[in-house]
Amino acid sequence: MVIHAASGEPGAGPEERRGSAFFPMVMLTTHNREEAESLAARLRERGATAAVIAAVDHRVICTRHPPHLLGRHCRSCGADICAQCRLDADGHRLCVTCAALERRRVRNRRLRILFSVFLFSVFLYGVARWQRGEEAHLDYTTGVDVAVFQFAAEADLDHPLVRTLNSLEGKSGLARIADWYAGEYARYTRSSVQPVRIHLFGPWVEPIAPPSLGEPDDPWWKLAWASSLYVQYWHGLARARGAEPEAWDARMYVVYGREAGDLAADSRGSNQGRIAVTFVSLDDPSVAYAQLTLAHELGHVFGAADQYDPVSYLSQAPRGLAEPRLKPVFPQRYAEVMAVDRPLSPEREVEVRSLDEVRVGYQTAASFGWIDQEQADYYYRPAPDVVFGPPRPEPPTR
Repeated sequence: MVIHAASGEPGAGPEERRGSAFFPMVMLTTHNREEAESLAARLRERGATAAVIAAVDHRVICTRHPPHLLGRHCRSCGADICAQCRLDADGHRLCVTCAALERRRVRNRRLRILFSVFLFSVFLYGVARWQRGEEAHLDYTTGVDVAVFQFAAEADLDHPLVRTLNSLEGKSGLARIADWYAGEYARYTRSSVQPVRIHLFGPWVEPIAPPSLGEPDDPWWKLAWASSLYVQYWHGLARARGAEPEAWDARMYVVYGREAGDLAADSRGSNQGRIAVTFVSLDDPSVAYAQLTLAHELGHVFGAADQYDPVSYLSQAPRGLAEPRLKPVFPQRYAEVMAVDRPLSPEREVEVRSLDEVRVGYQTAASFGWIDQEQADYYYRPAPDVVFGPPRPEPPTR
C-alpha cells in the first residue's frame, strides 16, 4: 500500500494550521492495509490530504523520478512512465530510453534531409553550368557539330532504310539534313557558311530500355531528376561504344525499330542539354519522313517549339505555316519544319516527299537566332494584297 500525503491548501495561513503540523508532500509504503488506512485517517485529522493506493505485484512509483506515480505506458516499448517522464520526452508518451532513441532518429533524419538538399543544390549548380556551357557552343557562324549515335537490332543492320540513311551519297542519307539546314540558313542570312555538320556513328546493336521521363503531374524536382537519368542513360550507351557525347555541340540518338504505331511520336528533343532522341520505324519506307523527323528534333535542340496543335496535330496558323502571307493561304507549298506536314487546307495535310518541300518558318528562324523576333512577327500581321518573303521557287509537282 502507498500513502500519498500532502498539506492542506497551499495558501492556508497560521490560523488554519493551528493545532496541526505542516506536512510536505510525502509517500509512505506499507504492506498492511489496516495500518495504511489508520495512518491516512490520522493525517487527515491533522489537516493533510491523504490517499491510500493499492498496488498488487506492480510498481507504482517511478524509479527515475520518485516520488512521482506511474500512470501511463511508453507508446514504443510499453514500459511504465510517470508525468515527469513525459515532460522529459518533450510531451511525447515515451520512456527515457525511447525518447533518446527518437531524438537520435529525428536528428539523423534531419541530417539526411540536409545532405539531400546539399546534393540537389550541387546537382542544380552543375546543370546550370552545363547549360551555360552548351549555350556558348551553339554558334551557327562557325558551325554546330552534331553527333548522331544510331542503334538497331542485329537483324535490322542490313535493312534498306538503315543503309539508305547512312549513305553519304546523294540526298537520301542523314547527312542531307546538314545541307538542308545550310540552304535554310542562307535564305535568312545570305551566308554561305555550313551552320550544321552531321557526324554519323553506328548503327550499333543494343537493346534499348531508357528510364521513364516521369509524369506531367510530377513535381519539378522529380521531373528534373528523371530528365537527368534519361540523358545519362543515352550518353552511357555512346560511351560504352567508345564515343564521348560531351565532345560535340549537340547529340542525337537514333533508334531503329519495328514496334506498332507511329514510333516518331515518341521522339524527343531538348534545347537544355542539346540532346535529341529519335525513333525511326523500319515499317515505314519513307526516307523523307525519317529525315524530317531528325530535322524536326534538331529544331528542338536548337531552341524551337512545336508549331502544330497537340490534339489534332494540324499546323497552327499562322506560325505553323511556312508562308503565312501566301495568297490564297491554302494550299501551302511547303511544310514548316516544326509543324511537320504540308497543309492543303485548315483541316487537311499531307506528308512531304523530300526535304525540298520543307522550310524553316519565320518563328522558328527567330527561335534559332537567325532573325530578330520583331522581324518574325512582321510576317504574322494581317496580310496585305502583296506577298512578302524570300523569292519562291516553283511549287513541287506530285
